[in-house]
Amino acid sequence: MPQTIGPKDTVGNIYYKTYTEEAHGNAPHQASWGLKQKDTFLEFGTCHDWFLNSFRPGEVNRQRARTHDGLYQAYVVGEANTRVANHQIVREWRTMVKERDEWEKYRERLVRQVKEFQKAKAGFAEEKAKFESDRKSEEWGREGLRGKLRAVEDLLAKERAKWEKICEKDNQRMYTTRSKITDP
Repeated sequence: MPQTIGPKDTVGNIYYKTYTEEAHGNAPHQASWGLKQKDTFLEFGTCHDWFLNSFRPGEVNRQRARTHDGLYQAYVVGEANTRVANHQIVREWRTMVKERDEWEKYRERLVRQVKEFQKAKAGFAEEKAKFESDRKSEEWGREGLRGKLRAVEDLLAKERAKWEKICEKDNQRMYTTRSKITDP
C-alpha cells in the first residue's frame, strides 16, 4: 500500500513509498541512489545511501510488516549468523586459500593433460592415416611386385628359350667342329 510522500522525501524514499506489487512487482529493481562509481564505504553518507536503496521494495515491505519484536529477533539471528560465518571464514582463510591453490594446480594439470591428450589424439589420427595409406600402398605395391615378377618370369622364359636356341646352335657348331677334328 503506497504511503504519503512528504516534502523532505528523497527520490529513494519516493521510490519505496510509491511501490505496489500490482503496478511494479515484475519490473526490475532500479535503486535510486546518489552513489557514484568512485564512492567507497569509508563515508557515512555513502553507506547510508547504499543501505537505504539497495534492497528491493518487496523485501522492504515484507520487513516493514514484521512486529518490532520479530524484526529485532530477525536482526539478532541474522547478525549472529553473519558474525559466526565471518569468524569461521577468518579461521579457515589459510586452509581455503591453500585449497584454492591446490585446486588451481589440479586444474592446470588437467588442462595440460587435456592438451596432451588432444595432441596425442591428433598424432594418432595422423599415424592411422599414414598406416592406412601405407597399407594401401603395400597392397598396391604387392600387386605391382607380382606383376613385375610375372613380367620378369615371362622375360626369363623368353630369354631361356633364346639361350637354349643359342646353346643348341653353339653345341651344333662345336659338335661340327669336333667332328671335323676327330673324324678321319
